Amino acid sequence: MKQLIVLVSLMIAGSTGSYAQTYKGPVSTNATYLATIKGISFTYSKGTITVKNNGAYNLAEIRIAITSETDKDLYGIALFEDGLNKGETLQQKVYFTHDETEVPLKDIDEKKLVITIDKAVRAK
Repeated sequence: MKQLIVLVSLMIAGSTGSYAQTYKGPVSTNATYLATIKGISFTYSKGTITVKNNGAYNLAEIRIAITSETDKDLYGIALFEDGLNKGETLQQKVYFTHDETEVPLKDIDEKKLVITIDKAVRAK
């Protein structure tokens, strides 16, 4: 019985892993930029990005970009133009476009999204 429970748990875990978005790490090698974004975490769910700043710096601006693995013309963006202080968590709606036309959330395949920090600027 115990083996059956473990087997079912592994099957569920294996099948749910393929339904999540991809969170892409930074491609920059700039030490200042990497120190700026270190400690920033973010999640996407149902059209909303949640960003938490566990880093060492207050941020003046942060931009999260979202693309699709299957639709290269789909682009989403969430702007945090008012900044994000250390220890703060904020949420922002994501707006998606396809060839400059806004796309409703119901048409977005959340499982195929690739999410990354596109820009982060330290506050003075």
